[in-house]
Formats: sequence, structure tokens, C-alpha cells
Amino acid sequence: MLYANPASRIINASRYSLEGLRHALVHEQAFRYEAFTFLVICIALVVLNMPLVWCVMIAGEWLLVMCFELVNSAVEKAFDLITEEYNPVIKAGKDMLSAAVFIAICLNIILWVVAVTCYTIP
Repeated sequence: MLYANPASRIINASRYSLEGLRHALVHEQAFRYEAFTFLVICIALVVLNMPLVWCVMIAGEWLLVMCFELVNSAVEKAFDLITEEYNPVIKAGKDMLSAAVFIAICLNIILWVVAVTCYTIP
């Protein structure tokens, strides 16, 4: 569908994106955990009074975790449409998607360790 008005396109795209976030929050347990973790991270960053650049890096990296989780969930749903029977190739694809989320979480842990080390050890 072509939109004569670019504002209509932006509004509709934003609505679809928010519907996707709502769906993930309602139906995807891992995404709910990650959203809750994001809130905890934001509170911790405020309480610890971390420098703004560290806050942006740590919170931004956790948003990447959530992005990877959305991609993981979407592609897994597509795989499930192909077949729900065990398939080693589909299993490998699902495992690699999970690994992407895992690597992003590890990066966030590394950022926390570096940040806390830099600002708690004189």
C-alpha cells in the first residue's frame, strides 16, 4: 500500500511496532523477563549515579538484547510454521538465534563489570 502522506506511513508503522511489542510482552516469557530486567537496570543506573555515557551504553546494550529476543521469537514462529516435527536444521537455526541473545547478554555483563570496576575502585 502506498501512502500519499508520509506522516500516515510513520503513524501506521509506529502502531504496528507497538502492537509487536505488546504481543511480545503478553505472549513471550523471555521478553517479559528482559523487559523487567531493563527496568531493574535503569533503576540501578540511577541509584549508582553512573556517568551518562555508561548509562547510555549499558541501557542501550540491554535494548539490543531485547531486539535480539524479538528477532529470535519472530523467526522461531516462522520455523514452527514450516514444521513442528523435530528437524536438526531448524533446531540449529533456533539454537543460533538463542546464541545471539546469549552473546548480547554476555556483552552487557562485561559492560557492567567494567563500569563497576572503573567507578568503585579508586
